[in-house]
Amino acid sequence: MTYYRDEIREFVRRRLGDLTSPYKWSDEQINQWINDAIADYSIHFPLVKTQTISCSDDDRQYDLEGDFVEALSIEYPTGEDPPVYLKHRLRTHPDFWSQDGYYDVLKHRDFEDPDELIISTKPSTGESIDVIYQAHHVFLDDDDTDKMTVPERHLELIVLFVRMAAYQELASTESSDPYPKSKQSGTLELNSFKAERAYRKQIDEFKAAGSESGEAKWSMDDYDRVY
Repeated sequence: MTYYRDEIREFVRRRLGDLTSPYKWSDEQINQWINDAIADYSIHFPLVKTQTISCSDDDRQYDLEGDFVEALSIEYPTGEDPPVYLKHRLRTHPDFWSQDGYYDVLKHRDFEDPDELIISTKPSTGESIDVIYQAHHVFLDDDDTDKMTVPERHLELIVLFVRMAAYQELASTESSDPYPKSKQSGTLELNSFKAERAYRKQIDEFKAAGSESGEAKWSMDDYDRVY
């Protein structure tokens, strides 16, 4: 099931007990925390996507998608049986350009230009490259009809992160008071700590479940062919 931003915000408000207007936390504040949660989630459970690149004669450098983070596999040329995968080798290696079967990724740290895939083999027009890669999950920036790419089974992580952020804000606000009520301040700090611990614990449990089901990691087996 796909959830929209307004639905996720409603889940969060229920967990925070903030259901009656005027709200303690504004929609804008919760929306930002939801995006912060998605950013953190993407570190632990990145989105896996595929880009198909059409080759041109002797062109060994191609733009990658704007959401590219890390390559999982580079299949070239596509359509072989069994599939053929390129090996990673730094383009500065003395033999990179003289030996077929390797790839490297040119990262543009300014984020203005797309990262680029470089292959050592000179391709031909009509061939293609399949790039399976890790990407960030989509931020919900436009409006309440934005759809979340985080899977339904992991929605709890988004809710727990926002809950943690809300409790941390409460504790921070209380501690910045020049005349804090020590007992209340201590309680808020404890609640903040417990909320973060619950979030981290849930991440670990989901990672463990993914490892047991074989979904946590992409890897080629001994039968995959590489150059």
